[in-house]
Amino acid sequence: MSSRVEKIKAKSDEKVSKVRTHFQENKKVYIGTVCGIAIGAVGMLFVSVRKDVDVPLGRINQIGFWNEVKPTTINLIERSTPSKPVHLKDTNLYFDSLNDAARKTGHSVTAISKCAQGLIPDINGDVFELLESAE
Repeated sequence: MSSRVEKIKAKSDEKVSKVRTHFQENKKVYIGTVCGIAIGAVGMLFVSVRKDVDVPLGRINQIGFWNEVKPTTINLIERSTPSKPVHLKDTNLYFDSLNDAARKTGHSVTAISKCAQGLIPDINGDVFELLESAE
């Protein structure tokens, strides 16, 4: 009987050794998972207890994870190709660029560009032309 007990103990020790090796090799994964679950639980507790918490704006991506939308400010230092001024014919309106004309008139940049190039005659009666910059 002692040999049977020894075989069972040997198999048991082998399995315990395999489990220990597995945990040692995947320690970071298990720690990260536990930390993530703990942080999520604390966050949910915090949000459910406090009613005055502002939830950040965001969206759910294609995989189903929440992505926080962070406002981004881009400062342009110098343009590689300076934009040309735009004139709205038959008026005294001049704009610094196609984008400026689009913002102030409500027309799309694409439509204004096509009109200024002569590809379309007008946009709801408005005719635009590109001017040479005064540099």
